[in-house]
Amino acid sequence: MLCNIKPSKMRGIESQAMLLAASLNDKVELLTPPSGCVPGERIIVEGYEEEEPDDQLNPKKKIFEQIQPELSTSPQCTVTYRGCTLSTSGGPVTVASLINADIR
Repeated sequence: MLCNIKPSKMRGIESQAMLLAASLNDKVELLTPPSGCVPGERIIVEGYEEEEPDDQLNPKKKIFEQIQPELSTSPQCTVTYRGCTLSTSGGPVTVASLINADIR
């Protein structure tokens, strides 16, 4: 779940986060954090560990929209950005079965 996005109203209800899912053809699977992952734990992208996250994403900069095309799943069903694994202290973020799927 992305939680540093600006809250916005969706169908009259305030949304403060966005769920991410893998999508391939007509199948959709939610991303799964590793067991033991603590809610609110930062997800690290292998090779980008030193960068500090923004306190809140500016919706006018469309940052997620810029990186989204480079998010996908690997042959091992791990979630990647530009081929680098997304993970927490407990291990990689995964999907159940979708390989080479887009993340949305």
